[in-house]
Amino acid sequence: MFYFICILRGHYSQHKFSNKYKYFGQPVYDKQNKIHGYELLLREYDQHTNKWQLPRNVVDFPLSKIVSTIQEITPQLKDIANLSLNMTVSQITDFRAEYFFTWVLGTTNIKQLVIELDANDIKHANIFKRKEILQILRKLKQLQIKVTIENVDSSKMTYNLLQRYLPYITYLKFNIHSFNKSANHWIDITLAQWQRRIAIFNIEMIVGKIEDANQVALVNQLNIPFRQGYAYGHPKNFKK
Repeated sequence: MFYFICILRGHYSQHKFSNKYKYFGQPVYDKQNKIHGYELLLREYDQHTNKWQLPRNVVDFPLSKIVSTIQEITPQLKDIANLSLNMTVSQITDFRAEYFFTWVLGTTNIKQLVIELDANDIKHANIFKRKEILQILRKLKQLQIKVTIENVDSSKMTYNLLQRYLPYITYLKFNIHSFNKSANHWIDITLAQWQRRIAIFNIEMIVGKIEDANQVALVNQLNIPFRQGYAYGHPKNFKK
């Protein structure tokens, strides 16, 4: 199965999108070092450096803009069984979100929809938004829509924050750099401790930003299901 993960954040016209932005696919590998799918990343062209980079001054797409963007890339989705949408807390808590999810499933060939949230975004949400997120995750489970939380780190704050959401999560994506030991970086919760905790809920682990042999050895030792980073493959241009 291939996952097509769309980073749909930003604010720009269709003309600017065509000339200034491109999608790059970052491969996700399984334990057998076979490609499991691609994470589709939006990149902005910098005329000063002549390079493609992370978009600057990015703000949230409204849901209406996400609709038009999905319509634009729909032809590329014909062979993709699973679509993962990277959304913000403000997007997922929009009162039209449930209708949006139904629309995505009804107008594409996607068999499985996955919503990806950022742990840092949840951290910055107030207590009322966090309660609202929990209610929405319950609805998504009823709709058989899977959920990923990315940028999970080694802090106790993140560990405690995500506990209430674990029964409704399918994947947790960890930033390997958060688990690098050093004199200046204290690890509250190790990858192994996270692994034992989420096994109770049958959550699958994805470890990202893997760049060197030591990090590869760590994920091999822990038998992590899915891996991502320059040690496995660099992003490649996905033409529209």
